[in-house]
Amino acid sequence: MPRRQARRRFKTSPSWDGEDALGPGSLETLGSDHALPIRYAWPNRNSLYTTLARWPSTIRCFRSTAVCIIVPVVNLFLTGGTGFVGGHVARIFLEHGWRVRALMRNPEHARFLPQDVELVGGNLADASVYRDRLKDCDAVVHCAGATRASSLAEYRRANVEGTEALVGAAAASCPEAMFVHVSSQAASGPSRDGRPVREMDRPAPVSWYGRSKLEGELVVARRYPGPWCVVRPSVVYGAGDAGLLQMFAVVAHGVAPIPAGGRGRVQLLAAEDLARVLFAAATRPDLCGRRGFAAGDPVSMGDLIREIAALRTPPAWTVPLPGALLRLLGIVESIRAAVTCSSRPLSRDKVRDILQPDWLCDGEPFLRDLGVETRIGWREGIRRTCRWYVDARWLAPKAFARV
Repeated sequence: MPRRQARRRFKTSPSWDGEDALGPGSLETLGSDHALPIRYAWPNRNSLYTTLARWPSTIRCFRSTAVCIIVPVVNLFLTGGTGFVGGHVARIFLEHGWRVRALMRNPEHARFLPQDVELVGGNLADASVYRDRLKDCDAVVHCAGATRASSLAEYRRANVEGTEALVGAAAASCPEAMFVHVSSQAASGPSRDGRPVREMDRPAPVSWYGRSKLEGELVVARRYPGPWCVVRPSVVYGAGDAGLLQMFAVVAHGVAPIPAGGRGRVQLLAAEDLARVLFAAATRPDLCGRRGFAAGDPVSMGDLIREIAALRTPPAWTVPLPGALLRLLGIVESIRAAVTCSSRPLSRDKVRDILQPDWLCDGEPFLRDLGVETRIGWREGIRRTCRWYVDARWLAPKAFARV
């Protein structure tokens, strides 16, 4: 049989639950006037591959029949769709054939989401709004959370109470779905005596944000009845990242402050790489109960800021920012936040994180078990992010003309 004709016998049918789904006994048309009976049907590709691996002689049966691979529709419920990470996550699931439903308070702010995403309007804390939309979902990826707040109570409202509402709704509507909770390296705390934090180490968060993310993890572990996994990313950056933009905005004025000597090290993870990790975790219910790190290349704060400064035209002037001055700025910004009743990019809580000697974690075991490798080096990723800022007019093109 010609190879091209043999390939035509393998055809994907409509969804598993569709009225016109194909199965054994029905006919599959190969051409305009030629049909073969379907004698073999599998609910998904993996079950077909398993059959071929265990019984290779089955292949001979395909010569006189059509083979129907019935592919069920797989659904993802995504939170945090208005954030830049949510957009990357939605994109990779769509590329793999999933249907994506994204929860967002204001669907008009879906600037980072692909057009094929189904928008679900609602507040994370009000589960009654979206509980029914969780039905028939195969995975839940919880990216939503607060990264800036003026108090621990405010962090808890978003990162703990919001997680409680989502977990309760998922437990009622899709208790068998894989629940992937996006936490943070801050939940485990900084390095211990220069050694990267490992999965089995006892968490020791040093900030309000880290405490709230750890409490959110405990909610998932204690209250979700189905398979779950916690992913603790390191410093995530990429197109659409408003956090890293603040550093670029300062550098755009010609000054690049390096805090506390710039010796502290962090690990940078591109949002695209994090999305690949989350997709892999969502398809691995066998990793239930894991709290793994997703981390990229280590880099000192000094090297990172000098690299950003070099992207400016002309390069920005690097200046030291002593730790004492940084603490003072944190106090001033915290007072300002209290007076204005609004969160600020810098605070005493944030300064505690910045002044830690190292933020390193051991992500190799988790990434190895997922079969994922980080692909984007931090220098290349920083340059790509800068180019996106310029193209989106978040940065003045004149200041970064060489990018």
